[in-house]
Amino acid sequence: MRILHFSWEYPPVMYGGLGAHVVALTQAQARIGHEVTVITQAGEGEAGSHVEVDGVEVIRVENHYPDAQMVHEKFAYWVHGFALASQTACEFMSRKPEIVHGHDWIAASQLIVAAKKFSVPSVLTVHATEFGRHDGWLTSRLSQAIYARERRALESTDSVIVCSDYMTHEIRSGYGVEPKNLTVIANGVSPTLSVGGSYEINPENIVIGFIGRLEWEKGVHHIIDAMEFIHDQRVKLEIVGRGSQLSDLQKKVERKGLEDRVSFLGHVDEGDRSTVMQSWNAAVIPSSYEPFGIVALELGQVGIPVIAAQVGGLAEIISTSEFGYPIREVSGESIAREIELVLGNQAEAMDRVERLRARVATEFTWERAVKLTGSVYEKVCS
Repeated sequence: MRILHFSWEYPPVMYGGLGAHVVALTQAQARIGHEVTVITQAGEGEAGSHVEVDGVEVIRVENHYPDAQMVHEKFAYWVHGFALASQTACEFMSRKPEIVHGHDWIAASQLIVAAKKFSVPSVLTVHATEFGRHDGWLTSRLSQAIYARERRALESTDSVIVCSDYMTHEIRSGYGVEPKNLTVIANGVSPTLSVGGSYEINPENIVIGFIGRLEWEKGVHHIIDAMEFIHDQRVKLEIVGRGSQLSDLQKKVERKGLEDRVSFLGHVDEGDRSTVMQSWNAAVIPSSYEPFGIVALELGQVGIPVIAAQVGGLAEIISTSEFGYPIREVSGESIAREIELVLGNQAEAMDRVERLRARVATEFTWERAVKLTGSVYEKVCS
């Protein structure tokens, strides 16, 4: 099958879980013989390009508007320019796709236009929603505009894919729509991530980790608060990632006098992620909003105890204490208690690690995701 994807994230331009999903899905589709094309954005200041990467045809486009900037006050303008550039790129495709697949609202306009242009079915994967990110409080004009685009896309596409049962509820209740075909397909985890050995605490270097975007909904501030409740000075915190909250989080660490116990590692390349994660004694995912929580799969695969908020799709992965350390009410104090549970009983921590690792290996694979996505394609094409 000839498949055309629209995504605003694709290497080397990556922001979070959406990009990881699109890369893994498209490469897995190419491996089983599909002709896969991705239209995405070129890096800032870079020219457009047309290359093949791991069997996937990747078309990177420059924004239609030369003065477009990806900043909050001009974001809608940037998105419109990206949509126009993506639509123009379709004109130069050598072969007509048999299906078009878009990822989130930023790809919705070009998805709908391409489906009409090529007279083929459209599939939209909703990775997150504006309604969910703001808990329904859409007070800014930008949020209201994004919400309207999301709702229009949900009503216009032939099939909608979400990554968790939680997201089906969010779409139905938050947007008041029932898509024509709504399917839950969980994300997978790359088998290339190295798998750790036995869980063991180094008494001289006890490290708690966080990896993800540094945004308010990710809850990193709660882990910093937790460090005040952990009086063992050997326990350190490493924060991996970048985002708009970096400066505020650094100031928070300074105010609390925790500079010698909290480190910001910035962005870590994919090839080094598992090495960093395996150096941790536990990891915390204290999100207030998490449509899926792919990082929980990565941590589970490499063998790290996971302390996770019971929100969204994350609550479906770390569903009980059988697989990790779930937190129902996230605060610095509650996180500190779970960290002490991990450090205080290594045998129990290892049991939970092994159960999560086994679950990830069987329930959350890209092979399974590709197979289920193929079934969606077949359904809408028929």
